[in-house]
Amino acid sequence: MIQIESNVPMPSKYRSKFPFEEMKVGDSFLVESERQRVSAKNAAGFYAAKHGGKFVSRKVEGGYRIWRTE
Repeated sequence: MIQIESNVPMPSKYRSKFPFEEMKVGDSFLVESERQRVSAKNAAGFYAAKHGGKFVSRKVEGGYRIWRTE
């Protein structure tokens, strides 16, 4: 027999190797290469279009940092 359960949260359809879903305004993460920056920037744009928010990347010592600004 199949058991029916209530109040089980559905996982998000959004999947990314970057932590956009967990980020609050002012949070950031570091990527080490230009290739990773491009990948993160593209993923951030996709995430923002679907879920809102704004992300900015800047070159810093050790790589590139991606911030959530909205």
